[in-house]
Amino acid sequence: MRYKKALTSALGAAILLSACTSAPEKPASMTALPECGWLPNCVRTGSGEAAATVKPLAASEANWQALKGWVAQQPNWEVIEDDGNFMQLTATTPTMGFTDDVQLLFNPKQQVIQVRSSSRLGISDMGTNARRVEMLRQQLVDL
Repeated sequence: MRYKKALTSALGAAILLSACTSAPEKPASMTALPECGWLPNCVRTGSGEAAATVKPLAASEANWQALKGWVAQQPNWEVIEDDGNFMQLTATTPTMGFTDDVQLLFNPKQQVIQVRSSSRLGISDMGTNARRVEMLRQQLVDL
């Protein structure tokens, strides 16, 4: 019985740890954001798994600058890097305090913002990352 309980605990810990990720790398080419992994805790614009794909955000240069200013003022968001047309951020969920990673990549020629939002912990994000992207989309409409 003790063996079975220890095995169950070890298996549970292994599953939980396998669902932990670190912050995504800055894209080398600055043309596309990193793919989402196999877990359903990430969404991004562009190609990939259908459930993890969202439409890019339409934005002019002025919209991009206004969105960057708005994001920097959000209480649960922290700007990690702002490199002109690329931003790396973390967002802390208000209820549980989980850290999520957000990447924004503005393409001025296409007038779109590519977005990647991913949870560092957990197998599922319960739709949090998709809602975050839609919140950014709505913020652009409200600007």
